[in-house]
Amino acid sequence: MLKSIKLQFTETGELVLPVEGITLFVGPNNSGKSLVLREVERAFREHPFPRGTLILRDYEVEWPTIETVKQAIERAKISGPRDIPLGRYVIRWINSGGQLETEMFDENTTLQIVNNRSDKNWLVTQWLRWGVIRLDGRSRFNLTNDREGGDLLQAPSNVLAHLFQDDARRRKVRTLIEDAFGLTFVVDPTSLGQLRIRLASEPPPGDEQSLNAEARQFYAKAIHIQNASDGVQAFTGIVTAVLAGDFHTVLIDEPEAFLHPPLARKLGKNLAALSAERGGVLMASTHSADFLMGCIQASASVRVVRLEYSQGKSRGRIIDSQALSLLFKRPLMRSANVVSGLFHDGVVVTESDNDRAFYAEIYHRISEANPRCPSVLFINAQNKQTIRDIVGPLRQFGVPAAAIVDLDFVKDGGSTWGDWLKSSQIPSALHVGYGQQRAAINEAFKATGKNMKTDGGINLLGADEQIAACQLFDNLERFGVFPVRGGELENWLPQLGVAGKKTDWTVAMLERLGGDPSSASYVTPAAGDVWEFIRKILAWIEDPARLGTR
Repeated sequence: MLKSIKLQFTETGELVLPVEGITLFVGPNNSGKSLVLREVERAFREHPFPRGTLILRDYEVEWPTIETVKQAIERAKISGPRDIPLGRYVIRWINSGGQLETEMFDENTTLQIVNNRSDKNWLVTQWLRWGVIRLDGRSRFNLTNDREGGDLLQAPSNVLAHLFQDDARRRKVRTLIEDAFGLTFVVDPTSLGQLRIRLASEPPPGDEQSLNAEARQFYAKAIHIQNASDGVQAFTGIVTAVLAGDFHTVLIDEPEAFLHPPLARKLGKNLAALSAERGGVLMASTHSADFLMGCIQASASVRVVRLEYSQGKSRGRIIDSQALSLLFKRPLMRSANVVSGLFHDGVVVTESDNDRAFYAEIYHRISEANPRCPSVLFINAQNKQTIRDIVGPLRQFGVPAAAIVDLDFVKDGGSTWGDWLKSSQIPSALHVGYGQQRAAINEAFKATGKNMKTDGGINLLGADEQIAACQLFDNLERFGVFPVRGGELENWLPQLGVAGKKTDWTVAMLERLGGDPSSASYVTPAAGDVWEFIRKILAWIEDPARLGTR
């Protein structure tokens, strides 16, 4: 099987990725997650190396021993024509549709290449390709289709025949299906010559492969899997592919498709555990935080790779699984749904739920008017200090996480200010200078004798002091920290005449913005004010050359 793959990105260069075990590709839509899986599959099909790949550049193989290859040939070969040349065999394998295929195979050439380790592309495309399956969209359902029983005295001819003949694997599938759905997985042989998956509400009879009256009655009561929900079929198809034992490399595009969140998490947990047990390679692209969390909880060795693509520029970064696991364990991160940020173009973190609700609504209206806006998740912290506790880890994972802060954050000096700069990945050489600017601006606000948040924001300052404040804030915005220069949330859109504070203001403002786009009173995006503020944040998220996400 493959040992590693080499991926190429315009902004982050080469990424050599070990692939043994389970590897998850995460990121926003159109970031290349599905493309990676398709290109890996192509690498197994096209000799020497496929042309025109956009991400995959090379791979290294885990070279088998001569003895391992001979044993595999012995298991796979079947009777062929009498005039077949010496050293050639007809071998069988299970294709991605779960069916048997055969092909003439040259043992001598294979053994020579393995012995000399001379042509990895030949080994991959002529030998290893037989154990690869890619499941996408509806294809995962194919593995639950009825299959021919075949000659049960011979090697299995399809996935269901394999499970029918292998009691231990069938019991393993049964355990996982029962845990997920409370139903008993069985392979029904009563349609002579055909094998069917059924799901029963009770355990099978003592001899489940019997055709006696008791067995026939049992199977008649069970549900044919084709009559089960898409979620049940998808879950069963994936588990069957992994456990049937015919594939050393399983590629799954959106394994969480058709599954509600608890099942997606359970599938992730099961696949990670199975991958650790069986060896081999399992790669998946996912949009599901629940599937990701299930995988991480089951195995500390799961690799997570975040992909990003914007304006013709691409990035790829391995996420530290241990750091991600620690993130899941923090109540603040779980309650704020921080991990979902991995699947968006960017994240905006606000001080409170009131801030989040208002800014998210402004973004919604901007994105309605401009469908090309990036996909952004708005989440709230508990206060200014916990904003940086969320922003810092997300940026370490490669997520452009912007912070919106009220103007009084300039009061935070000392280590609190230093922590802001560190979490925003501002170079340490700038810390002293920015700290001095902050202190001077804070003193200027104090000298006014007024409240910087409620009495006018930077307009309280004199002309020179405003220039200094704007220079600092402009610099912070380049690193994804966006101060509210008007002071605080309640100072936006003053022309709408909304009064109140905190929740009262937010509720009244959302009502004033209107809910019916066809109404004359519905407020649409305009120039300036909060509309320009959010557009500025979106521009930072979209910019492949942005600062603050090394």
